[in-house]
Amino acid sequence: MSNQLVTIATFPNSLEASLAKQTLEAENIPAFVMDDETVTTAWHLSIAVGWIKLKVPQSHLEEAIDILTAYNFEVNPVVHQTGADINPAEIESENEIIPKGDRILNQAFKVAVIGLFGFPFFLLQLYSLSLLVYLLFTGLPISAKNKWKLGLTLILNILAIYFLWVLISALIPGISR
Repeated sequence: MSNQLVTIATFPNSLEASLAKQTLEAENIPAFVMDDETVTTAWHLSIAVGWIKLKVPQSHLEEAIDILTAYNFEVNPVVHQTGADINPAEIESENEIIPKGDRILNQAFKVAVIGLFGFPFFLLQLYSLSLLVYLLFTGLPISAKNKWKLGLTLILNILAIYFLWVLISALIPGISR
């Protein structure tokens, strides 16, 4: 068996992740918590990094799943699938290679949405717009199924920047609309 680390569960906060890690270590299973500091420090990036991950060596995978399940921890269902449970269509869709233009568009869309709720939101909107301008000038192709995302990203960015302009012009006298 390989000692490659495998993500067995993800957690929204460090308390749950540490509790699960200590539970496994009490049973003599080496466990590691990844992205704990990132999620704790920059909580708004928790979805982007995939939450806090609990990893165990592949050689201890089955035993760790049994222990965490016994203690009512939610185990990542993809990690412990057996060969009989795997649908070949799922494997192909998970391993699908996403073209660079679509990857950049997905990133611009995510940043635009996060920018609506984060601070300073206008900087994220400007970053999202810069990604769209990069797509425009490089001529990278965008798949037909993502054309709507391009339009929505552009609209979100423009509306957010317009809202910022209205807010600044209302707060600072002398700036006209």
